[in-house]
Amino acid sequence: MKHILFFITSFVGGGAEKALIELLKVFDYSRFRVTVCLLYYEGEYLDSIPKEVNIIVLYPRRNSFYRKSFRYYRKYQNTLLFKFRLWQKLGKSYDVIISFLEGYPLVFHSLVADRALKNITWVHCDLLNFHYTVPDAFKYEEAEREAYAKMDDIVFVSKNIMSNFEKMYQLGNNHLCLYNLIDVNAIRMAGGKKDDLLRTGTVITAIGRLAPVKGYDRLLRLAKRLKDEGYAFSVQIIGQGEELDNLIDLSKRLNVQDEVVFMGFKSNPYPYLSNSDIYISTSLSEGLSLVICEALVLGLPVVATKTAGALELLDNGEYGVLTEHTDDSIYEGITALLNNEDLRREFSKKSLERAEMFNMAQTMDTIYQLVL
Repeated sequence: MKHILFFITSFVGGGAEKALIELLKVFDYSRFRVTVCLLYYEGEYLDSIPKEVNIIVLYPRRNSFYRKSFRYYRKYQNTLLFKFRLWQKLGKSYDVIISFLEGYPLVFHSLVADRALKNITWVHCDLLNFHYTVPDAFKYEEAEREAYAKMDDIVFVSKNIMSNFEKMYQLGNNHLCLYNLIDVNAIRMAGGKKDDLLRTGTVITAIGRLAPVKGYDRLLRLAKRLKDEGYAFSVQIIGQGEELDNLIDLSKRLNVQDEVVFMGFKSNPYPYLSNSDIYISTSLSEGLSLVICEALVLGLPVVATKTAGALELLDNGEYGVLTEHTDDSIYEGITALLNNEDLRREFSKKSLERAEMFNMAQTMDTIYQLVL
């Protein structure tokens, strides 16, 4: 039985973390032994980890050793303390090691790449346009390039981010595009379960981690403009994160606290999506938005800023409304749907058509071929 080790930072409520959970849910544990190595034991998805998965936590507590290790690395780019922790926690060998996220999971993976017969890494972000990993995890691009060069395969969640990555780093390893696992039937079944649903005017929904890159300040300014112009609507934002207090404060300053509801994290967001009229993404950068995929599956018309992932999923505007990264353009995109019910119905049909691109069995076959 092959032993696969996954690296990921934590299981906070982000798209990559959810994508890994969905993958682990359907993995064939009769053929593979699976271990997940977390940097920290944190996140809303911890309870969703299948019982068959072995968990290793590098830093169970953010104590003095944790702080010393990361300070030492960031100051000197010296990985000695990281290597010591890996020596303490990990086994001597694995058949396959996979870093399922760019940044620190790749840093730690690169330090033990010699323990695996095969090394694979996933890229979920458009690093050309949002290169957060330098200097966050790697001080220099050359250090990041060297880490990627140790990989046998690099998996990208969209063709656009693969193309952009190849403009940055010319490497000799194998590159392939593989969309995140989308369980169409499960999403549609879960979408039928009703909960404390919002229903005031036209319901506009956004889902994701409350972080600056998601551009929720744009969404609040949009709500202000829609309110000033007399539209009957409500906005529900599902997710949690470091920007929550700032966003609540901004909603009050813009006087849209009655129109915008912060719903927090929802383990099952699908009833909220299926009860919505429009899904909106105002992100500054997206590799491939898992939630846009889910909105398409549920037949929601989508409005999204032009990011690598949205351009690909919506096929340059064929299957949804794409906007520029300006408040005016986002306003024009949403009002095009608010003012035209026929257009909303048309894009709802288009979303269902586009959802046919998601093939779970084919995705899993490709993953098994990679790790065998």
